[in-house]
Amino acid sequence: MVQRSTGCLLCIKRRVKCDERLPGCMRCETYGNLCPGYERGFKFVTAKPYRSKRQPTPSSFGDEQSYASATPKRSHKVDYQFNALKKARLQLPGLEDLNVTQCLNILTDEISQPFPTTSGYVISRWFLLFPSLYGRSRTLDSAMKAFVARHIGNVTLNKQAVQYARSAYVEALNRLRFSLNDSSQCISSEVYCAVLLLCLYELFADTDRGDVWMTHTKGLIHLTKARGRSCYQTELDCILLKASRGLIVMYSIFGGEECLLASDDWHCVMRQHYNPGLSVKFNHLLEEFFAYFTLSPGLVHQLYSLKGADFTDPTTLARVSEMLENALGMQQKLVSWYDKFTNTTHVPHEVLSSKGDTIYPTVLWYSDVNSAIVYCSYYSYMVLIHEILGTCGYPGEHGAMVAYYRDQICKSVEYTAQGLLGPYRMGLSLRVAYEVSDPITKEWISGCLKNFSEFYATIREENF
Repeated sequence: MVQRSTGCLLCIKRRVKCDERLPGCMRCETYGNLCPGYERGFKFVTAKPYRSKRQPTPSSFGDEQSYASATPKRSHKVDYQFNALKKARLQLPGLEDLNVTQCLNILTDEISQPFPTTSGYVISRWFLLFPSLYGRSRTLDSAMKAFVARHIGNVTLNKQAVQYARSAYVEALNRLRFSLNDSSQCISSEVYCAVLLLCLYELFADTDRGDVWMTHTKGLIHLTKARGRSCYQTELDCILLKASRGLIVMYSIFGGEECLLASDDWHCVMRQHYNPGLSVKFNHLLEEFFAYFTLSPGLVHQLYSLKGADFTDPTTLARVSEMLENALGMQQKLVSWYDKFTNTTHVPHEVLSSKGDTIYPTVLWYSDVNSAIVYCSYYSYMVLIHEILGTCGYPGEHGAMVAYYRDQICKSVEYTAQGLLGPYRMGLSLRVAYEVSDPITKEWISGCLKNFSEFYATIREENF
């Protein structure tokens, strides 16, 4: 039997010898072609659109909250397995024949689980738009293929799908470079969506460098600014901006830069579109909190600039005084906001852990995923505030308050970290809790990180 060639697809098609260099061969590069890669067992094909099974739609926000609280059954242990994706092998004729629309629908069904697909969580709302966006831009199509194939390959343990995802990722980057240099495409919604999706790809992909996502996010910030505030008038663009803002704040915190969105002008842009998955009052309080949250990177930078500083130096004392004033002002705003928020949504209640946890035998259970995310963000912000007050020597039991809010974050993991997006929701809050933990709690968080990193690579402990 004649051995089948192992060269790249283009060299095989042209019937020339391939050097089989990774990730793409030198021959393709020499002739200015994009190397299509070496895997032939997995491909996307155009086929009849797949329509997923409709989910029951709550008739009101109250129904949604009760449905969300009832959906994660207490009798089941929390895990990070994804039923719809795992069933892909059984439901489909073969991985080599998966069609894009079907994969997108499988992923969008899975993305919100175990919470209802009608959830107002903006990342879920963004993902639900993917099937309608596919086919509008080759750059975005490539990014979608990379992201979807990566997750299907990871969950179904299909190495061919993972290899395909890498090739699609390289293709998406090359197409993105072209699109950004094309004045007719560079500020389009589709290109902005592709950049955001590539940021998430790097967060979830199994990469040796935990900071690669920051490179894409820096580009996302530049593009957000270049587009200008007037570009976020449509519902799609507003969803994209709100789906981006968590990454933008994270980049500002870890990158040491001022947050682009920390201005009244940008706050007005983000408030202008109402989220139909949320009540009007909840939506208003969410935007109020996020406006405060965009100011958190500045406080973090002020705090870390004082690490190891000489507190007898008059310059340092002036900086301490300024930071203390900022922290006290923000604390007052957050306390006032929290009082209104707890009167608007259900306060989390304690239940026994389904995992029999010895460190946290009781955990926090929330009415819905939207309030859970906001509460965890609030706990993280209060950790920062009390760390600053303690560093400045302001009177109060700040060490005890830091430990309290840290524990609130840890006790929220079992509920909030469920599903495909669970680690993404908890990533920043767990990072905050990790930084202020005692050895026992840090070991507990490390176990969570190891569990999450199977699907959310950037949260690995060595990346901290």
